[in-house]
Amino acid sequence: MDERRLESIGDTAQRSARRMAGDAQEMASRASLYAQERAQEMADRANSYVQQRARDANSQLERLTGRGAESWMKDARRFVQDHPLQAIALTIGLGFVLGKILARD
Repeated sequence: MDERRLESIGDTAQRSARRMAGDAQEMASRASLYAQERAQEMADRANSYVQQRARDANSQLERLTGRGAESWMKDARRFVQDHPLQAIALTIGLGFVLGKILARD
């Protein structure tokens, strides 16, 4: 083979390699965009689900107690502000009891 032919083959190989690299980069970009779109769709669905469950829980709490979650939270905040040491002790106690219950086999 003469030198020009080898040079031509080398040039063709380089062009092919560049074209393949460009195609691969484009495919990776499309795959990334698709993954981002799917992740956003899943996050939106999860958000809707959680919001609906929160509304359901609040409705049930209000039906059972006559007060919504916001009212209970307001009372809890007031209790913590008025009795911080008791709130800490209560939290530790509840954590201990829940830990014992959940640790059972």
